[in-house]
Amino acid sequence: MFGFSLRGLDIEEAGVDGLKEPEGGPDVARSKCYALLASGYNVPDEERFRELVGGEFAAALGEQRGELPYELELAIDPVPAEQSHDDFQAEFLGLFEVGAGGPPCPLYGGVWGADRMKSMEEVARFYNYFGLKLADDRRIPPDHLATELEFLHYLTFRQAASPLEQLAAPYRRAQLDFIERQPGAWVPKLKERLDGLEAAAFFTSLVDATARFLEADHRHLTEEAGSSSAPASAGR
Repeated sequence: MFGFSLRGLDIEEAGVDGLKEPEGGPDVARSKCYALLASGYNVPDEERFRELVGGEFAAALGEQRGELPYELELAIDPVPAEQSHDDFQAEFLGLFEVGAGGPPCPLYGGVWGADRMKSMEEVARFYNYFGLKLADDRRIPPDHLATELEFLHYLTFRQAASPLEQLAAPYRRAQLDFIERQPGAWVPKLKERLDGLEAAAFFTSLVDATARFLEADHRHLTEEAGSSSAPASAGR
């Protein structure tokens, strides 16, 4: 069964019932990294805040980093033990969710492009094609970063769980296309904006890790696509 619960996406009709969860491997690590990073962009409740202060979030990400199919540093700066949950949540909201005229660093991909409505429609088509829809209990647009990362988590899980290469290939191609067209295109802009602000180290390190992971994963997928399309006689 599906290894992680999704907050932004509803997987009820996505055909995962009875799907055997893979035990491990590079693609499982990629999937778990996407899930962990996605969780960092949800408004932090008190339970999540305790995990951040206690270092559990950073440790879990570091554990998966060692299983990735490429070398990548994914260090996340800790939340100071003396910081309160209310102050942390207020900074999160002030950076990413609210502000006069909008937040300084919005987590909605369409805001960073020329046509947000077109961007949201494209994201929704990706989700719908794979039998996914937005969760009814979360009233957020489809282009939120947490939801986009959850979608990549889902695709990588399906790739890892596919018993045959020809079954895994569509999920790999979708990852590559989605990264190029959505978070890979706008998260670097988010990182550049955040780097210009005096934000807490946790937030800057989270966005930095996300941008670098997307870049490294895109490069990995591009290399895999090139290898799979090479003629059988290549290298002989």
